[in-house]
Amino acid sequence: ILMKFVVLLTILTTALLMHAKEKDSSIKKEDSQQVAEYTVVHNFKENDASSKWVTVNDNVMGGRSKGGFVIKKDRLIFSGATNTNGGGFSSIRTKPQNLDFQDKQGVIIKFKGDGRTYKFDARMGNSSVAHRVDFKTKANPKDWQTVKIDFASLSPSWRGMALSGRRFELDAANIRSIGFMIYDKKDGPFELKVDWIKAY
Repeated sequence: ILMKFVVLLTILTTALLMHAKEKDSSIKKEDSQQVAEYTVVHNFKENDASSKWVTVNDNVMGGRSKGGFVIKKDRLIFSGATNTNGGGFSSIRTKPQNLDFQDKQGVIIKFKGDGRTYKFDARMGNSSVAHRVDFKTKANPKDWQTVKIDFASLSPSWRGMALSGRRFELDAANIRSIGFMIYDKKDGPFELKVDWIKAY
């Protein structure tokens, strides 16, 4: 009787695991299909893709960090080395342009990181006010990661100082620049590869 019970339990457990795997697969497939339908903001395949981005490092305030970007094989590579004996940051962002975020809730980014924490950056018009939020990366990932960032999660700041008030609220329709920043108060090399940025 005990043997029959063990066999029956094994069969039931196997069936449940198979069902769970099928359910997970269908969810991943559905998510992938949904992601494919998102609006492409940047996929770095344009001939002039690199001309749309600029670098801003902490040397603007006397810092010693180094950083910049290249576009290689249709991917944006943001890399360099931070030095906390100074500002301790490196950043890149797009030149002001029409990003068409009207009626959009946020962005989803496909990337590979290095285990460090980065910031996603959005700016309205030619404003120097940055709206940012952190996102973490895995060290030496085999697979690409994605992060979904809601515009409502971004916080406004100016030269590192937090801002508050309705006049600093982010209006998606007026976003003209997006970018990435590393400012995790750590020294050393960094590298973030971005495959694409899409809006949802």
